[in-house]
Amino acid sequence: MELCERCARLFKDVEALIKEETESFVQRVKGVAGRISKCCGWGKTSAVPHEKLYELLRRQHLKRESSSRLNHHLPTVQNRDSTVLLETCCTLLQSDDVEDQRTVTLSMLNLLIDRKVKEEHVIEMGLLEPLVDLLQSGDNTVQCHSSACIALLASSDSNREVIVASDAVLPLLVLARAFDPKVQQNAVRALLNLTKSENTVDVLCKEGIIPVLALLLQSTDSEVQFCSCYALSNIAAVPEHHTKMLQIGDRFLLKSLVLLMGSSVLKNSTQASQCLRSLTLNGEAHNQLVGLDWVCPLLTLLRAPEHTPPETALMLLSQLSAHPPKRESLVNQGVIPVLGDLLLTHLPNPTIVTHCTVTFNHLWDIVESLQVPLPIECLSGLLLALEFHWKEDDVVLSVLICLYSLACHDSLRFGLVEKMTTTHIGRLVVISSESKNVELSFAAGSLISKLDINDELLKLHHKAIVEYLMRFLRSQEVRFQQLAISSVSNLKKGGGLGRMVTRVDLEQELNRVQQQTEHTRQLLLMLRQDTLTMGKP
Repeated sequence: MELCERCARLFKDVEALIKEETESFVQRVKGVAGRISKCCGWGKTSAVPHEKLYELLRRQHLKRESSSRLNHHLPTVQNRDSTVLLETCCTLLQSDDVEDQRTVTLSMLNLLIDRKVKEEHVIEMGLLEPLVDLLQSGDNTVQCHSSACIALLASSDSNREVIVASDAVLPLLVLARAFDPKVQQNAVRALLNLTKSENTVDVLCKEGIIPVLALLLQSTDSEVQFCSCYALSNIAAVPEHHTKMLQIGDRFLLKSLVLLMGSSVLKNSTQASQCLRSLTLNGEAHNQLVGLDWVCPLLTLLRAPEHTPPETALMLLSQLSAHPPKRESLVNQGVIPVLGDLLLTHLPNPTIVTHCTVTFNHLWDIVESLQVPLPIECLSGLLLALEFHWKEDDVVLSVLICLYSLACHDSLRFGLVEKMTTTHIGRLVVISSESKNVELSFAAGSLISKLDINDELLKLHHKAIVEYLMRFLRSQEVRFQQLAISSVSNLKKGGGLGRMVTRVDLEQELNRVQQQTEHTRQLLLMLRQDTLTMGKP
């Protein structure tokens, strides 16, 4: 049927309008795709090409209204409600087309990386289920992107229990042993994030995560090693799981951790020492470590010049040095000068000082029995730590106990006294006489009583020494009275008392304590005799 001239003209106008609107819509969609392509990928993933996204929209036969909303919300999702965008992505994630799955999972990943959508909102909108389903895709790229998305979602505390409850754990454990390195890294990263909540750790252990992570410690991929070891450290932080971790056959986990502690990758060796530290809170771990050569890699880690400060490794050393079988090996392999260097290098660090002194206390007997001379770094570090005015009483106490323990060994005390100056004595006297912490006072007084100090070092402090000795003698605690008496005896024997013994008040206090002690002794003797008399028939 032929149209009249007027109708033909109107039809051409409609045709031109449709063509113009279609071209405008296509250009807008391509503009959106262009902006998506600028998003950074996960690791080195490639951006989504313009044509792919446009073709995806066309093949899915999205209604024009839906496409317009997507086009409107995508570039402004940081400032607007992202509900429409996530609804569209949820629809596209359920596509059966592999190319569609690749495109949408990568787009979703980029949105999460750029924080254009909140992790909690993604879960609320129901995108977790299709993402978990895609973990079992036969396509490596889809698996890579979807596992990376779940890893990011698991970085939120509120999402972890939901993810674990969604049956995502077993697929992730399977992908953690995938041949594709990117898939494996993303899956292990997701498992690591899931171990950051104690409630989810329980479920993960029931699902069998421990042996999988233990096996991955021997991976050739350093990133997989790190994430696996970090996840195991999180699990080891919960003592209830130690038994499962240590039950893996032939000490496999401990051997792998010791091996990893010798890694040239600093973050891996440090993480291995952290995991071992948590495990060695369990006595069984100490027993299993017998025969394993952990001394060499641990000392290498402590000596690492780029490791500043090596707190974790030093904490592990202080724990393991309490186990007698390896003490001699530690001393023979040079741990004492290493600790001295750490003290001098990291002196303001209270953690370093505390764990160095704890380790020293474990080793003084071995140092004396092997007749190992004390390195200058060791003595200098300890005396500098004594001079430092710490805010924490616990640090001061650890230094005093360490020096006292050292002074109790005849062969080691001489080197200490040689290095001490009147400044060090003054510091000890001030702590003994002025500290409100009775344990600090007692520790400082005990150290002074053990030292063979000559009158030259003490003469500037005679008055203060007498004052704290008087205070000790008047104390209601017997240990302070006994310490004061032994101090007077030792200092007099060492020539350090000088004219102090002529002080009338000091002599009177000593006599009073002696009489009190004698009176107590007589009472005890009478009580014992009465008891024996009552016991006779």
